[in-house]
Amino acid sequence: MADVFVSSLVSTILGNLNSLALREFEIASNLETDLQDLESTLSTIQAVLQDAEQKQWRSEAVRNWLRKLKDIAYDADDLLDEFAAKAFLWKARENMSSKVSDFFSSKNSTVFTFKKAHELKQIRQRLDAVAEEKNKFHLTEKVGDLEIDDREWRLTSSLVNESEILGRNEDKENVINGLFGSSLDKKDLSIYAICGMGGLGKTTLAQLVFNDERVERGFALRIWVCVSDAFEVRRLIKAVIESIDGSPCDIVELDPLQRYLQEKLRGKRFLLVLDDVWNENFEKWDGFRNSLNVGAKGSVVIVTTRIEKVALIMATLPIYHLDYLSDENSWLLFKQRSVLMESEEGYKRLESIGKQIVQKCGGVPLAVKALGSMLRLKRRESDWLCVKESEIWELPDDGSGILPALRLSYDNLPSYLRQCFAYCSIFPKDCEMDKSQLIELWMANGFVPSRGRRELREIGDEIFLELTWRSFFQDVTEDDDGTVTCKMHDLVHDLAISIMRFECYMYDKNQSFGSPKQIRHLHIPIQPMPPFGYERILLDKQYILLKSCSSVRSLILGGIGLTKADCPLKHVRALDCNMYQIPKSLGKMVHLRYLNIRYQGSLSIKRIPNSFCNLVHLTYLNLSYSRIKRLPQSANCLLNLQIMKLSWCRYLSELPQGMQHMRSLKCVDISHCDSLEQTPPGIGHLTQLVELSIFIVRKDHGCGVWELKELDLGKELSLKELDNVTGSTEAKSANLIRKQNLRSLSLIWGKQAGEFPDNEEEVLSSLQPHYNLEYFRISCYQGLRLPSWLIDLPNLVSVELDQSKRCSHLPPLGELPLLKVLKIKGMDAVKCISSEFYGNGINPFSSLEELYFDSMPVLETWKTVEGRGNFPRLQILVFRKCPELIELPKFPTLKKLRIWKRGSGLFDPYLGSLEIDDLSGLTVFPSGLLQNQTHLEELRIESLPDLKSLSNHLDNLSVLKHLEIYSCHKLEDILEALQNLNALESLDLGSCHSLVSFPGNVNGLTSLRVLNILGCDRFTSLSDRVMHLTHLEELCIRDCPMLNSLPAEIHHLNALQKLTISWCDGFTSVPNQIEHLTSLCELNFDYCIHLMSLPQGIKSLTTLKNLYIRGCPHLEKWCNEGGGEGWPYIAHVPCIEIMAYDKAWYSKLRRSHGSLFTRFGDWTFGIASKLLKCKLES
Repeated sequence: MADVFVSSLVSTILGNLNSLALREFEIASNLETDLQDLESTLSTIQAVLQDAEQKQWRSEAVRNWLRKLKDIAYDADDLLDEFAAKAFLWKARENMSSKVSDFFSSKNSTVFTFKKAHELKQIRQRLDAVAEEKNKFHLTEKVGDLEIDDREWRLTSSLVNESEILGRNEDKENVINGLFGSSLDKKDLSIYAICGMGGLGKTTLAQLVFNDERVERGFALRIWVCVSDAFEVRRLIKAVIESIDGSPCDIVELDPLQRYLQEKLRGKRFLLVLDDVWNENFEKWDGFRNSLNVGAKGSVVIVTTRIEKVALIMATLPIYHLDYLSDENSWLLFKQRSVLMESEEGYKRLESIGKQIVQKCGGVPLAVKALGSMLRLKRRESDWLCVKESEIWELPDDGSGILPALRLSYDNLPSYLRQCFAYCSIFPKDCEMDKSQLIELWMANGFVPSRGRRELREIGDEIFLELTWRSFFQDVTEDDDGTVTCKMHDLVHDLAISIMRFECYMYDKNQSFGSPKQIRHLHIPIQPMPPFGYERILLDKQYILLKSCSSVRSLILGGIGLTKADCPLKHVRALDCNMYQIPKSLGKMVHLRYLNIRYQGSLSIKRIPNSFCNLVHLTYLNLSYSRIKRLPQSANCLLNLQIMKLSWCRYLSELPQGMQHMRSLKCVDISHCDSLEQTPPGIGHLTQLVELSIFIVRKDHGCGVWELKELDLGKELSLKELDNVTGSTEAKSANLIRKQNLRSLSLIWGKQAGEFPDNEEEVLSSLQPHYNLEYFRISCYQGLRLPSWLIDLPNLVSVELDQSKRCSHLPPLGELPLLKVLKIKGMDAVKCISSEFYGNGINPFSSLEELYFDSMPVLETWKTVEGRGNFPRLQILVFRKCPELIELPKFPTLKKLRIWKRGSGLFDPYLGSLEIDDLSGLTVFPSGLLQNQTHLEELRIESLPDLKSLSNHLDNLSVLKHLEIYSCHKLEDILEALQNLNALESLDLGSCHSLVSFPGNVNGLTSLRVLNILGCDRFTSLSDRVMHLTHLEELCIRDCPMLNSLPAEIHHLNALQKLTISWCDGFTSVPNQIEHLTSLCELNFDYCIHLMSLPQGIKSLTTLKNLYIRGCPHLEKWCNEGGGEGWPYIAHVPCIEIMAYDKAWYSKLRRSHGSLFTRFGDWTFGIASKLLKCKLES
C-alpha cells in the first residue's frame, strides 16, 4: 500500500513563491495576482495535510485525494522552476556569449510569458477543485510538522560507534565454539548456516563472531560478502576478491576470476561470511563452492539466511536457528535506544507503557531499536500511549513482511525525513549508498528543507545522522578518503519500496510496473552486455521506456546511457548516467540540479555544447575522467553551480575565463588535470570556495598566489609553477599557515633546465602550511636546503620529495611521529643517508611502513644510528635506479623488497616477498643475492633481458610458494633452476623465449597447483614429465603459437580443475585421454583458430560444468547445437558459451594489442573486448 506524502513538496513550493528570483520574474511578467492566488490556495491546503497524511492508510479516498494533489503540486513546482530559471537567465545575460543571447530576445520572452501564464491558470483551476474536495474528508488543521530537537540531536554519539549489542553473547559463543570444533580441523571446507526471520540480528551475530579476537587469530583470512537476492557466481567471486584485496577487481571473465581467487585462498585457513543468502538453486551454490575448495583444513563459510531450505542446501554442519530476544533483553535494548533513565521523572509510568510496546515487537531487535529510537526525545506519557495503542498493531498481515514497528517508526518521522528515507528505494537492495551523493540527490529533488542561512548540505548531513540513529540506515563506514557509505536493512528497504511503489521504480525486465507517467524516480541498473550488433536494440528499448516515463525527476542509468537527442526528460532534476556525447537538447533540461556523467573509457565525452548555459539551476556537475579539452565560455552563466568535479580530465587545458562571476562555487576539483595551463584570474573573489585542488601561478595573467589569501581551502591543494612567485612577501600572501582545513599540499616548481633562481629557498620558507597537514609533496625545487618547518608538521603521514636535485642532505624526517609513507626521488646530490636523516628522537621513524628511493644516481652509503630502534614497522622497501648503493641496514619487520634498475647488493635474509625488475645488463645474479633469502615465499623477476642463468640461485628457497618470471628473453636454464622448489604452488613463465618444453626433467615441483605459460613463442609442448604434476589444479597456456597439442600423459593430472588454451595459433588437437581428467570443472579454448574438434572422450567428463569456446571458427561449427557433429558429446555440460570468430577483429587485435595477451589474458573478452572493438572500428 503506497503512501502519498505531499506536505514537504507544498512547503517547498510556498518557499519558492517567496524567493527573490521569482518575485523579480512575476513583477516583470505581470503575473503577481496569479501567483499570489496560488500561494493562498496552497496555504489553505497545507493546514490540513498533516492530518490527511496520517489518515491515508485508513482511507483510500484520502490517499487518492493526496495523489491528485501531488500530481498538481509537481506540475506547479516545475512551472515555478521554469519561472525562476528565466529570471536567472535574465540576471546572467551580461555574462552570456552571443551564441545564446537570442534566448533573451523580446519576442522569445513574450511568447514564453504568454504560454506559461496559460499553464499557470490551468494549474490554479485544478488546484481549486482539489481544495474544494478536501472539505468532504473533515480534515483537522494542524500547525507545523513533527520536528526534531536540533540541540539534543547534536549531542549524540559518532556514526562509527555502534551501541552495545544485547542478548547475543550466548549465541556468539555457540557459533564460535562450532567454528573451532575438532572435527572441522580435518575438513577442507565446512559450511555453517545461521537461520532466522528478518530483523532478528543474523547479520549482527555474524559480525560479532567475525570481529572476535579468537576468530581473528584463528583464520589467516577473514572475508565478508553481502549476497542478497542475486546469487551470481561471477559477481560473488569478484566480491570475495575485492574483500581480500581491499580494492576494485577489474577482471571480467569467470575463468581468470576463479583462478585469481584460488591463488588468494590456496593453503590458507579462511573464514568467509555470506550474508543474506536467498538462493535455492543447488547448482549455483555448487558452482561457487568449487572455487573455494583450495584453502587449508579448517576453513569455514558462515551463511546467514531467512530460508530454511537455503540453509539445508548449503550447510554441512548443524543449522544454527537464531531465536527471538527475551523480554528482558528486549526491554534493555529499548531502554538503551530510548535513553530512558530510572532517575528521571515519570520513569515508572513510561516503564510500564514501554514494556507493553516491547512485547508488541515480538523479540525482533530491529523493531525494538526502531521504536526505542523514535521515542528517544519524547517524554510525554501521551506520546508513548499513542504508540502503544496505534491501530497499526491491529492491521491484518498483507503479506509484505513489513514489521508494524517499522511502519510506526516511519509514520512518526517529520515529512521531510519521510521523503528523504523513502527516496532511497531508488537504490537496489543491499546497495552501499554514498552519503555525499545521497545528500546531493535529496537537495536536487528539493527534499532538504531550508533553515535560515544554514547550508543545505549541513542540514542534509543531519538528516543522514537522524535516519541512521532511528535505524533506517545501518553499516555506516568511512574510508581513508573520508567517503561515508551506508546500507539499509532489507526489511527497511522493503518499507521504502512499499511507500514509493508508484513513484520510484527500479527497472526489472521480468517485472511490470504501473502507470509510467506516475514514475518520478527511475533507476535502470546495468544490463548484461548484448552480443555484437545488438547494442542498438538495447538502446531503443531503453529509449521507449524513458519516453513513456515523461514525468521522471531522478534518473540513474547504470548501462550504456543516453544516446537520443530528443529523449523527453524535461522534468529531470537529477541525472546520473554514462554518456559518450552530450546532445544539445540537454540544455532543455532547465530543472536539472544534479548531473553526474560517468567514466566511459575511450568513449568518454569530448566536448560540451553551448546550450549547457541554460542549466541555470545546476548545483552539482561531475565530468570526471572525460576527454574534454575546455568548458564553453557560457559555463560562467551557471550562477548556482556549487560543486564542479573535473578530476582526471587529462586533456583539459583551460577553464573558462570569468569564473569569478560563479560566486556560488564551493568546490572545484581539477585534480590530475595534467594538461591544465592556467587558473583563471579572479579566483580569489569566490569567497565560498572551500576546495580548489590545483592553482597555477602566472606572472603575466594576473594570477598570483595572493588570490588564495582569503580562501578557507580544505582537502587538497597543488600549487604549480611556483618559480613565478617573486619573493617571500608574495609567498606569505597565500596565507597557507592559516588554512587549518587543508589536509594535502603539493608545492611544485616548473622551470627550464639550468635555471636556478636565488629566491627559491625564501619562497619555500614562506609557504609554511598549518600544522594539521597530513600529506606533503615538493617537486622540482632547486634550492640547496629543504625547509626547517617540515619537522614542525607533527600530523604528517605521507611525504614525497621529488626532483630536488641540488639538495645534498635529507631533512630529519625520523622525528615525524605519524609518518607512514616516505618517497624520495631524483635527489641527484645526495650521496649518503646519514644520522641527520633520523633526527634527534629516541625512536626514529616509529610509524614508517613504506619507504621508496628512486633515481638517486650518487647514493652510496646508508649509515645506521646505533642504540635506537630504527624503522620498527617498515614493511615495504623499494629501490629504483640507485646504482651505487651496495649495502643496506637490517630491517627486522621488512616483508617486501623491490629492486628496480639498481646495482647488486646484499639483502636481509628474512624477506617474505621480493621483486626484481628492469635490470638491463645483468647476466647473472651476484652470489648470495637470492641464495640467502631462505624465508622468501614470493619472488617476481621481470624485464631482465640479459639474464642468462638462474642455476643454483633458487636452490635454498625451500619455502618459496609463488614464482613469476617475465621477459627474461635470454634465460637458458629455467627448468634446472626449478628443480628443488618443493614448496612451489604457483608458477608463471611469461615471454621467456628460450623455453621450449615443460617440465623437462624436473621432478621436484610436487606442490605445484597453478601453472601459467604465457607468450613463450618457442614453446612447443608439455613433456611426458607432466604426469608428475599430480597436484596441478589449473593449467593455462596462452599466446604460444608453436604449441600444437597436449601430451597423452595429461590423463595423470587427476586434480586438474581448469584447463585453458588461448591464442595458440598452431594448436590443432586435444588428446582423447582428456576423458580421464575426473576433476575437470572448466575448459577454455580461446582463439585457437586451427582447432578442428574435441575428442569424443569429453562426454565422459561428468564433473565439467563450464565450457567456453571463443573465436575458434572450426570448433564453433563442430559444437553447434543445431546439427554440429560434436554437440552430442558436449550437450551434458550445464554452461556452454560460444563466442563467434570475427576474422577482421582478430587480425586488428593481434596487430594492435598482441603483447597484452601475455599478461592479461581473458580481459580481452566480455565488456573490455567490446569496447576495444568499438575503438578499433572507429
